[in-house]
Amino acid sequence: MSAVLILLAVAGVLLWVLAPPAPAPAPSSPNPVRRASPAGTLDVARLVERLATVLGTGAGLRRAWAAVARSLPEGELAELARGAAGGSGARRAAPPRLRDTPMICSLDAALVVCDRTGAPTATVLTSLAAALRDLHAAAGARRTAFAGPRSTARILLVLPLVGLGLGALLGGDPLGVLLGTAPGRLLGLLGVALTVAGWVWMRRLLRRADPPRTARVDPSVLLDLVAGALASGLPLAAACSAVAAALDPGPDRTALDRLARALRAGVPAPQAADPLPADLRGLGESAALAEESGADLAGVLRSAARDLRRDRARQAEEAAARLGVSLVLPTGITLLPAFVVLGIVPTVASLLGGTIALVGA
Repeated sequence: MSAVLILLAVAGVLLWVLAPPAPAPAPSSPNPVRRASPAGTLDVARLVERLATVLGTGAGLRRAWAAVARSLPEGELAELARGAAGGSGARRAAPPRLRDTPMICSLDAALVVCDRTGAPTATVLTSLAAALRDLHAAAGARRTAFAGPRSTARILLVLPLVGLGLGALLGGDPLGVLLGTAPGRLLGLLGVALTVAGWVWMRRLLRRADPPRTARVDPSVLLDLVAGALASGLPLAAACSAVAAALDPGPDRTALDRLARALRAGVPAPQAADPLPADLRGLGESAALAEESGADLAGVLRSAARDLRRDRARQAEEAAARLGVSLVLPTGITLLPAFVVLGIVPTVASLLGGTIALVGA
């Protein structure tokens, strides 16, 4: 009976581990915003593009939102557009599920920057739509890159259970040995401890290689917003202040505020930008290039923002490759010993007539 239970458990776990991924959604129609399904980054990018197109005809912001709302079916995006047409900010008008997502926070920040600086809203929103498309593609590339290592980790974590199943297939009773004898119970505890240690270790490796992103507005979008503020004629210090004021309190807002204060105090741009976090270093490098050569800073910033987004896929591939190598350590130190302790040793003992029990006696 225990052998049957083990085999059923192994079969269930293997079906879960080896199950194919959920099918991808059907290809978008030529008018993809007309779907009433939950909105994603690409849907919001299309919405922003539509809004920019209407604004480009000379319509006011509320009128543009109203026109976009009438073009949408009932759903989250239509609700957002109607609320924004009524005078609410994009974030306040968004449904609760979308309100604090990076795509809506980015849209809200872009509109706030345009309102405070006089930057051309249609141009800024067109740039934002392109940025959201790039971020959507980068996120897809990241998921693809990490799919292999994540699946490998899941498979490795069931090795100990597979050992029990193999023992049962060979005609042994490894579960009976592990539960029915004192030495067997010690082996079972050791095997479980090794398996848990391997799970914790692998989980930490996965989180370190692919940490969750907490920024509500992507750093590359911040560079685009600073470029948009510069296009209104503001100096760099005022542009950074305007973008910082459009953000929620956090590290990026603090960094931009500090940069603006340093620039106003007369600190050269390279030195003022030195404390910026790594993802915003392009701001300092672009400012230094503009100071040295007289290049258009807004254009250089937009180029730096595109490069930052396009680097995401390459960085994900490199991190996934390093993760695949790192997974060898927990496999060899915890999971393979657990496989031996839970599967091989009790199986051999049961086939030899309970040797472990005899030795324990």
